[in-house]
Amino acid sequence: MKLFDYDGGFMRFVILLSHLTLLNIIWTLCCLPVVTAGAATAAQHYSALKLSQDDTHVFRNFKDGFKQHWKRSSLFWIAVLILSAAFGMGIYILTTAVVPGKNILITVSTLAFLTMVLILLWFFPVMVHFTGSFKDILFNSFVFTFMYAPVTLIAAAFYAIAAFLCIRYRIAAGLFLVFGQSLIVYANLALFHTVFKKYKTSGA
Repeated sequence: MKLFDYDGGFMRFVILLSHLTLLNIIWTLCCLPVVTAGAATAAQHYSALKLSQDDTHVFRNFKDGFKQHWKRSSLFWIAVLILSAAFGMGIYILTTAVVPGKNILITVSTLAFLTMVLILLWFFPVMVHFTGSFKDILFNSFVFTFMYAPVTLIAAAFYAIAAFLCIRYRIAAGLFLVFGQSLIVYANLALFHTVFKKYKTSGA
């Protein structure tokens, strides 16, 4: 049947899902020590980028991406963890204590936290697409976040939809654990490619 032809669209998608499943398993295992999650996510983006370029050596590419990007991605991830903890503590204090103008402080803190999350969506894709210092990658991620706000919101919507489905349906939560994170990373890289191709001058 044409549906199951090796070169057919259906089989290519199935093969892609199998590679993304392997990538997701490797990524999950490497995220178990929370402190390594940043480097693992950078490696996941690198391997997913290679998959989009028809390089199916998932484990080898993950290992290469980990080696190339672990320092900058770990630094960024530790900063995210610290800022997230500070945000959580700040919100707890503001909601449980009597603080003048606490509604304004909560709003400002929430907007700052959401900005960090949106920058996070761009940081790893920028890192695996472009060369540059940590400062350059962070600055460009910040600029892309707001310069291409519709793209940013679409990327965020992928995670929001996934979160809704996982909460609503158990089977969706199971599928997300199997390949969901890697599938979203793959989709976001394809989305961001529409932006990066205007600026990219060197290979990943």
